[in-house]
This record gives sequence, structure tokens and C-alpha cells, in this order.
Amino acid sequence: MNEFLRKKWEMAGLADDYIFNKVMLDYDIEMQVADLHDIAQRKVEATDPLVVKLKERIAVVKRNRKWRPEYMRRSVYEMDQEMREKKIREGERRIRDGKREILEGKRELLEGKRELQKSKHEIKEGQDRLKEKEQLIQEREQKLHENQQTIIKTSIEAMRALNIDKTTIKKEIKEKFDLSDKEIKDYFAE
Repeated sequence: MNEFLRKKWEMAGLADDYIFNKVMLDYDIEMQVADLHDIAQRKVEATDPLVVKLKERIAVVKRNRKWRPEYMRRSVYEMDQEMREKKIREGERRIRDGKREILEGKRELLEGKRELQKSKHEIKEGQDRLKEKEQLIQEREQKLHENQQTIIKTSIEAMRALNIDKTTIKKEIKEKFDLSDKEIKDYFAE
């Protein structure tokens, strides 16, 4: 048995107790420490004789003037230690939560990037289709304009062949095809 512990126990009046007075082997010490740990964690019944005796001894130590300051220091130290451990656990929990939130944020960011790429691709496809349609419209408008020119020229030639005067032809073509004076001049300049 550790001489220092034995003296402390004697001063506390615990030297006569079976648990402290027994010749202790390593195995016994481990078992008793485990018992004390269970008692500290309140996992044993309050009716257990060992628990009752320890609680009585603790009450004596609390009232003892010599031991009270040490008990109070020990109690404050244990409370500080518990608070530190609680803060550490809380910090670890916050870190885990933070990591989880970061991972969730990264996942959402990747999902958003995928959606953005998909949207960009759809926009590009839409723009390509729009360009194709605009080009098709321009080609049709060009064809329509060419057809209109052909019809106008054919109409002018047909009216000339019928010996209709130039002023009447200009007036008819201008009204039927909604042309400006300049456009009419261009057709008759040819």
C-alpha cells in the first residue's frame, strides 16, 4: 500500500475500514478503484453497506476542520474539471456539427454547380435553336423578298404588255405592294 495514502486514510479515520486496511494486490486495487468509480458514478444502490459507510466517512471529512479546506479545494477542482470536460465535449460537439454543416454546404454547393452547368447547357442549346430559327426566318424573308421582286417585275411587264401607261402602273404597284416612291423609281429605272 502506498505510504502516503495510508497516512491520509489514517488521518481521515479510514484506516480501520476493511477496504483500506486489507493487504492490497494489484487486482484488488483495480477492483476497489472500479467499485469507487461505480460509487462516484452513482451506479450502485444507496443501500449497499460499502456505499453507506463511504458516505458517512465523507460526511465526517466534510465536517472535520483539518480536512474541510482540502475537501473544498478538491470539490472546486473537481467542479472545474467537470466544467472543463463539459466545455470540451460541447466544443467537440460543435466541431462535429460544424463539420457536418460544412459537408452539407459543400454537397449543396456541388448540387448547385451541377444545376448551374445544366442550366447553362440548356441556355446554350436554346440560343443555338434560336439562331437556327433566326437564320431560317432571314432566309425565308430573303426568299419572300426575292419572290415579291419577281412578282412586281412580272406585274410591271404584264401591264406594259397590255399597254397601260406608266403612271397607272406605278400607282397600282405602289398600292398593291405598299412600296415607297424610291422603291417604285428603282423598279422603273431598270
